Amino acid sequence: MTRVLTTLVLILSTLVISVGPLHAQQVDTATTDAANVDERRPQGKGSGTVTLTDWPSSLGQLLNEMGKDAPYLLPKVDSLALDYRYAANDSTSQWSFVLGWRPGSQVLYKGDVLSRQSGPSNVRMVNVELRAQVRADGEPVGDMIVAVDSMALAPFPGIYSFEVTVGHSRVFLNVPPDEAQRVLQQGVTLDSLVVERMGFVSDSPSSSKRRRPDVQERRPAPPPGPSIYEPRTRIFIGWRVSPRPYYVGEHNGKRIVTPRREADDDERTRTATRRGVEDDEETAKEDSKTTKDEEEEDDTSLQVPALGALAAVGLVAYAGGTVGLYGRGDTPLGLAAGYTHPRGGIQFHAAINGAVLRDDPGQKLTLKAHGFYDVFSARMQPAVGLGVLVDPSTEGDVLPAVSLGLAANFERAVLFGGIDVVEGTPEIGVAYNFRYRRDEK
Repeated sequence: MTRVLTTLVLILSTLVISVGPLHAQQVDTATTDAANVDERRPQGKGSGTVTLTDWPSSLGQLLNEMGKDAPYLLPKVDSLALDYRYAANDSTSQWSFVLGWRPGSQVLYKGDVLSRQSGPSNVRMVNVELRAQVRADGEPVGDMIVAVDSMALAPFPGIYSFEVTVGHSRVFLNVPPDEAQRVLQQGVTLDSLVVERMGFVSDSPSSSKRRRPDVQERRPAPPPGPSIYEPRTRIFIGWRVSPRPYYVGEHNGKRIVTPRREADDDERTRTATRRGVEDDEETAKEDSKTTKDEEEEDDTSLQVPALGALAAVGLVAYAGGTVGLYGRGDTPLGLAAGYTHPRGGIQFHAAINGAVLRDDPGQKLTLKAHGFYDVFSARMQPAVGLGVLVDPSTEGDVLPAVSLGLAANFERAVLFGGIDVVEGTPEIGVAYNFRYRRDEK
């Protein structure tokens, strides 16, 4: 019995001694495997699918709310899916998108809500702007607008895919480049799609009525232009991530679209693969021509004219002896120069907005001559200004600028206040007469 007990004790001791190293070895192996998994985990990459369903919730309610501003053609979207995949580096991120949609059972057509069978046929999506919320680790970071400005996307199985390379400063709305780079390296997801703009075209509804053989059929009217849905909410200013990136700004409450090449344009991949999308070579040539025209228009910058206006102000100040500051609502950064006399005077005003300094879209330059005269034998003298407002984002580029106001003429100093009667924006200025004592002598 003693031998048996001794043998059992030896066996148990051997097992206890061997379990310790074995357990330590297993823990070390697990730790090593976890480290290897972390090393293999991709950095600065992500993918996913964001969807939109049952949009809009009610075509009838949308028609009542928008009234005459409602689009003449808008199908109810049963579902819309946007697949995305991205890879980020130190300065840019490369995105791949695939867009597809399915129509619902109703369609809004020329003020009536119809069933899809009663409405127009061959409905195709021609442009879209989708705003998605960007999240990192579940927390919201900002918004991203994915847009396509020209396509002819039929319902699923038709899809539209494209790739674009975009700088960190323009990939998200109102997110600094360093913050965008950080969250992209960390990993982001898109969710909560919102339609900011969507356009459709279609074939005319087929008619089942038979025509009399003795009546000559009229030539069909040309098809109408695309029907664009655009909610009358606030305008989201910023870059659109698109096959042809463009910038959306605002002027007097109106949406302004400015195509512009990004700084990393040489590295941008502008490829669009269209499957299930009707297109032909002629349309492709027209799109190419439009792109070139837009890029040529995009080269317009007001920095050189602004420098010329600054030089002109300097010359006028040297000749007239009066120099000061001037600004108005849309161009608050300006200078004034001219000639001042107790009975009146004349000043040349030149002003710009901040976009000119940054060489951003939405640049404006105001050039104006102001005259004031002592009509009532008083310090307060009526003033009239005539000039131009240079705004490349508007049709015609140059707009008239006419202002009315009062000048407080203290001989040594002149204060001016008024309003531009064309744009309805206030104006203000102050100038100093360096030749006051010389004139007095």
